[in-house]
Amino acid sequence: MKFSAQVPDVRALLSGTEVQIAKSVTAGMREVTDGLKQDLRDDVVAAGLGKRLSNTWRGLTFPKTGESTEASAYLYSNAAKLIDAFDRGVTITSKNGKFLAIPTPDAGVRQTSRRRTKGSTGNGLTPAAWERETGIKLRFVPTKTGGVLVADAFYRRQAARYQGRKSFRAIREAGPTAGRSFVVIFVLVRQAKLRKRLDVEATAKQWAERVPSAIAANWQA
Repeated sequence: MKFSAQVPDVRALLSGTEVQIAKSVTAGMREVTDGLKQDLRDDVVAAGLGKRLSNTWRGLTFPKTGESTEASAYLYSNAAKLIDAFDRGVTITSKNGKFLAIPTPDAGVRQTSRRRTKGSTGNGLTPAAWERETGIKLRFVPTKTGGVLVADAFYRRQAARYQGRKSFRAIREAGPTAGRSFVVIFVLVRQAKLRKRLDVEATAKQWAERVPSAIAANWQA
């Protein structure tokens, strides 16, 4: 009696295994990337830093298309310096060695126009931007710890898209009340200490430990 058997193509067999491994590794890494990104975003919101800052977290998985046994993940923030500041807890000082201008709730202006003054590097709510938006000059009042910038009264402009309309009218935002001769718009300080509110490394480490189980969960025998 004779027996015959077909020897499988070893290369093809290994190739098939590599394909499955590549699929599992890549799928696992994509899950880890998405999970870590979401947790980092949740941490920012939980720290009271707002949804806008949380959405600066981005995640990439390589390769971007297809599968690879060497798939990897990369997480980053579009506001890396700000995230780092709250992650470490840093002391912020003025670049020009004078004061930091911290807006008070009475500042009112929440949207600055796209027009930039000479030397401006952004559209942030600085004293110059506030004056430009409201048309009101600020007055410096010295204090023991630095000073304040005040306004006797001011008006907030509507959103920029309405300012060109014939019916445009400024909206009164704040002004003196009984017993108050001015409104504090900015508080001036020499430096400001940001307390540590985030722990990016701890969150990343937790997800790094989940990589093996994420890959195993995507394995298909």
